[in-house]
Amino acid sequence: MITLVRNLTLTLSSKVKGQTYLRMNIRTSLKPIQSLALILVTTFISLTAHGQEYDVDYTVYFINKKLDKKCALFAEKKNLRVEFYYNGEAARIDYIFPESIDFEKGVYYSSEEGAVIVSCYEKAGKCIERDIIKRDVKMLYARTNLTSECTDDCGALEEAVKHLIQLYVFDNVVRTEPFE
Repeated sequence: MITLVRNLTLTLSSKVKGQTYLRMNIRTSLKPIQSLALILVTTFISLTAHGQEYDVDYTVYFINKKLDKKCALFAEKKNLRVEFYYNGEAARIDYIFPESIDFEKGVYYSSEEGAVIVSCYEKAGKCIERDIIKRDVKMLYARTNLTSECTDDCGALEEAVKHLIQLYVFDNVVRTEPFE
């Protein structure tokens, strides 16, 4: 808690879902310009003190920017959905259940396939549900591939996919470093 001149009390609250909230309790009124300047300075300090955290929404956005236009990733409440398009329509949907994914060894970039491979733990067996829409067929697979347009260093895409899996599996995952 910081106490400033004229009994202005600032309270920085704890982080809630990755967001830092700033509360101000003003006991006596300051001039409008002084108040505005004080708010701007404290906001700037609080923003620079805490780096950006890469949450599920941002990570999915980053991954989708790197994927081929025929492939899109969506975050759902307890799983990930990957849609594959043919002639502009969804032709296949893969459901990834993050707690069954081996994010340490089973998520890697394959230059031969031009995709990030997402594989299940060996003991989990076939844990990725594949729905082939036109045939109305659902099958289980041990892996899926996220086709990508990256050509040079695809390590950032691989790291983002690993991070996304970790966000689902663990409660206190925080990443402040950019993927690239």
